[in-house]
Amino acid sequence: MKDNGNVKAVKMTQLQLLTVKDFMSKNVFTAYSHSNVSKAIRIMVDHDIGSVVVIDSEGPRGVFTERDLLNKILARNRRPENTIIMEVMSPLFVAVDPLQTPEEAAKTMASRKSRLMVFEGGNLVGILTATDIVRAIHKLGRSFDLRRVITKRVVAVEPDTPVERVVQDMTLKRIGSILLVKDGVPYGIFTERDLLKKVLGQGLSQRTRVGELASTPLTTAQIGIDGAEAARIMATKRIKRLPLFAGDMLAGIVTARDLVDAFADSAA
Repeated sequence: MKDNGNVKAVKMTQLQLLTVKDFMSKNVFTAYSHSNVSKAIRIMVDHDIGSVVVIDSEGPRGVFTERDLLNKILARNRRPENTIIMEVMSPLFVAVDPLQTPEEAAKTMASRKSRLMVFEGGNLVGILTATDIVRAIHKLGRSFDLRRVITKRVVAVEPDTPVERVVQDMTLKRIGSILLVKDGVPYGIFTERDLLKKVLGQGLSQRTRVGELASTPLTTAQIGIDGAEAARIMATKRIKRLPLFAGDMLAGIVTARDLVDAFADSAA
């Protein structure tokens, strides 16, 4: 007969021993600093990732992200094939140890506002994004408060809005997604990843209606859920943004980065 107490104790010990090496992204995709941005876009599209590590002969020099693509290329009407990655990458990154705990990694990400690169013995062995930390939070299953990080003013557009207008809105408001509404009811979401894969990856015009490219159906939750439940939904549904409703009314949105910030606060 199984001793349930011992089984629970073993599982608790395993969670307590969870470290960065257990949940980091181990496949690190790179692009050379003097390549053009089209090269980075193709890598990101082919591997369904939100960033590439930028390297030169001396090692990592920065990271090129979906946000860089949005703000530094598309919003400025630059042509990816004529732009060198080094000119538009985010030059700073934070190095962390693979034996750090999820709490330590979350605090570092929250304070430095950056993806984290994982080094072991001087070698780059992984990269840590907010999504990776959300997966760790889900495994831990610890409850924490989300109220401080919920964004209550959510930007929404009609489905016939052209992508170029959505790019402008996302850039000006410094956001990574926009909800789509029909008859006043949210039904989909358009994100930086949709922009990368469905517009640039397929060579579509930015005059394309955003309604043709949005991700549907919309995964939502009720406002008042805790961080553990939000992490469970994000991790199992593989999403980075979770709109929150109060009954049938849109009440706000929480992102993977918001979740990391709230988790970091709870671990203080």
